[in-house]
Amino acid sequence: MNVKRFLIGLLALVVLAGGGFWAYGQFSSSEAKSEETAVNLNTISVDTGVDIVSAEGQIVPLREVALTFQSPGQVAEILVAEGDVVAQGDPLIRLDATDQEIALQQAQASLTQARANLETANAGVLGAQTAVSAAQVAVSAAEANLALVKASATAEQIAVSEAGVDVATAGISQAAGSRDAALEAAPEAQIRAAEAQLRAAQAALTPAQTRYDQVTGNEIEGDVREQAALQLQAAVAQVNAAQAALDELNAGATEAERRAASGGVAAATAQRDAAQAQLDLLLAGAQPERIAVAEAGVEQAQTAVSEAELGLAQARTAVTQAEAGIVQAETAVAAAQDALDRMTLTAPFAGTVGDIAVEVGELAISGIPAVILADFSGWQIKTTDLTELDVVAVEIGLPVEATIDALPGETLRGTVSDIAEAASIVRGDVTYVVTIDVEERPDLPLRWGMTVFVNVDVE
Repeated sequence: MNVKRFLIGLLALVVLAGGGFWAYGQFSSSEAKSEETAVNLNTISVDTGVDIVSAEGQIVPLREVALTFQSPGQVAEILVAEGDVVAQGDPLIRLDATDQEIALQQAQASLTQARANLETANAGVLGAQTAVSAAQVAVSAAEANLALVKASATAEQIAVSEAGVDVATAGISQAAGSRDAALEAAPEAQIRAAEAQLRAAQAALTPAQTRYDQVTGNEIEGDVREQAALQLQAAVAQVNAAQAALDELNAGATEAERRAASGGVAAATAQRDAAQAQLDLLLAGAQPERIAVAEAGVEQAQTAVSEAELGLAQARTAVTQAEAGIVQAETAVAAAQDALDRMTLTAPFAGTVGDIAVEVGELAISGIPAVILADFSGWQIKTTDLTELDVVAVEIGLPVEATIDALPGETLRGTVSDIAEAASIVRGDVTYVVTIDVEERPDLPLRWGMTVFVNVDVE
């Protein structure tokens, strides 16, 4: 008897060991497979012993959204009515955007000024580059002068030097022509356009000033007075900007441009003088005193190059700062435009306005729905009480039949298109929302929210 029990126990241990080894192998294999392929739970169902899963649901449009404002504000205009069909991007409701419009105008004026600063800085670089070029020419001329002072002139050198004087003299005429072209006055058409812009800005200033005087005269305080002050500030800024633009046109070339143009003439004149000095030295021959003077001239010219290069570096730094100012101003304009855009609700997709929850003049609160938009181009059914016991038998693609509580005798047919990943608690039961795409039935007066009873064929 004891031997028999021992053999039975030994056999049991062998079976358990084999089973454990097999189970480990299966676990390892399934783990490897799970790493290779991700399983879509919505395509898996379990046979629960029933052929039909039933649930209650509601008819809903293909898409729906509750639109809210990101920032609070007073409703200024409602551009649609309930039942209106709108296209994607159409404006629906607009809040009072006076402050945002003023902020955008101020940001745009700052951007205009930043761009003007960049143009001035670029002109400064041009002038500094001209100064460097002139200084480098002066160094070359001084070095050539020193070499000529030390060397005995030949007939060929004298001829070349005379030709250099002639070429440099012609260069003066060419630089003078370029300078005169740069210093020409602005075209009459541009001046007239700038004058018209100034008059328009001045005309806009008058009602803003009148509005501000009325508010302050009546001792009105609060947002009305603040908005009137902001509008007046914006109008004054526009007048100042237009006046500055007109003054700039009337003034002609900027100081930096004048310096650059005059620098070109000065460089050409210096080159001519250097060429003439070289010729004079060739004709005079080498003298110790002249050699010393020529060497000092080279040192002075090299110092002038260093100073000009420092000025060029400073001018380029000014350009970098001006470019950074433009980036900052453009960022401010974009932010102001975004703030202005947020004051208008637009349709994210083509659909029908289902409900408008605000009225003109009232305060719209951020985060609270202001308008409901829905896409009624088709219908879906969403279940409301499908429990966890039944959802395991449902998978995407299964056929569905649904009866409508409000339309006895009518049947809708459809297909399961989605199963919610997360559960909801309905009357104490764990439920999952199943979405069903239904066939088109233009002959039925289907309405949003109608109650239906669905039967999912899970056989």
